[in-house]
Amino acid sequence: MTRKTLRRLCALVFMALTLGLLTTPPALAHGERSQEAFLRMQTIGWLDTNFSSTSVQQGQTFTITGTAKLMDQWPNSLAAGDPKIGYIGVIAPGPVVIVKERTVNGVSAPGRIEISKGSYYQYSLTLVGRRVGRWHIHPSFAVKGAGTVLGPGQWINVTENPQGFRNEATLYNGDRVNLENYGLPLVWGWQVVTVLIGLAWMLWWTVPKFHRTVTNLAVTSQIPLNDDGVAVGLNSKRDHRVVNWFVLVTLALMAAMWIYQAAAYPVKIPQQVVQFAPPTPTDAPADTVSARTGKAVFDPAADKLTIQLQATNNGERAVQVSEFSTSTLDFKNQAVTGGQVDRTLDVQPAEPIAPGETKQITISMVEGVFQSEKLIPVGEAQLTAAGILVFQDDQGQKSTAEINAPIQPNF
Repeated sequence: MTRKTLRRLCALVFMALTLGLLTTPPALAHGERSQEAFLRMQTIGWLDTNFSSTSVQQGQTFTITGTAKLMDQWPNSLAAGDPKIGYIGVIAPGPVVIVKERTVNGVSAPGRIEISKGSYYQYSLTLVGRRVGRWHIHPSFAVKGAGTVLGPGQWINVTENPQGFRNEATLYNGDRVNLENYGLPLVWGWQVVTVLIGLAWMLWWTVPKFHRTVTNLAVTSQIPLNDDGVAVGLNSKRDHRVVNWFVLVTLALMAAMWIYQAAAYPVKIPQQVVQFAPPTPTDAPADTVSARTGKAVFDPAADKLTIQLQATNNGERAVQVSEFSTSTLDFKNQAVTGGQVDRTLDVQPAEPIAPGETKQITISMVEGVFQSEKLIPVGEAQLTAAGILVFQDDQGQKSTAEINAPIQPNF
């Protein structure tokens, strides 16, 4: 390859990289589609997720409320086959919001919680808008040993506060501080000092004028691991003295900062570790309806999912299928819920299930989202449709039942 051809090739590569950087759209999701479908559908069921507002000003609060169920059909193939520890939080593109308060089943839950399969966790997250922009926010449920599963997301607009943003907190001594910049000069100063020490160390050992360690790698790689290279001229007694000075200066700085922090901050509260089992919610959905799934059929051309099931009403009032929740999607039976719905659930037959009655039901969803959300991945080992089916009586009381059916692709 001639030098002229090489220059042209480098120019083409540079132009391609530049165009890619300028034209590639920003990432607007959080990677939930990269998780296996069975993980998203069989681990956490999300019900009644609600965002109190979709637009806030910097410093204003909004809440995310809902119910998360740790599903009984939790996959045994996961590392946490019997999940015990969980954490309910928020997934956002960086520190664009601040979590001010978190409650689970009516009690404050600042840290992780003890969990068990089949339990309901009614959560309330109070958030504060921090950074101006349009952000996609999700509630999340992290399980030790299994990872984090995202709930339904919502776009939140955070507008600028003319008076600026302050994140104030009261310290133990009564001082009111702004956490956005509290102690920032000290942090930056310490970072600069340590970076300068590191740069000085690197330059001392790599600049060829002082040392041949890097420029003579053929020699350096041949000497024993614990040999300082003095015998072959790579290092000298002066290097030993300089290294000692580096150590002494670093130790002196650390000692000085330790003395300073002890004098400046005499009262310290260790990082708190809070873990407990939340109480059982008194108004959790009842499980008075049981469901046995038959088969599920997916039509890729229409992006239609159909599930056959057998439902038994063990309650005292007639019920109807009102919604089906799976992963971040929620399909609703408009004939039962009323009002405008984002995704439609078709139920046949549409008549209620009487108390004590067992009925064959077919639910269908045609919304063009299953393939885009990668919830029906033909290339995976577990091709199933799972989620939570919600039943509702004429008084608005809800009952839930988990369903899980093998999918038959209809090509």
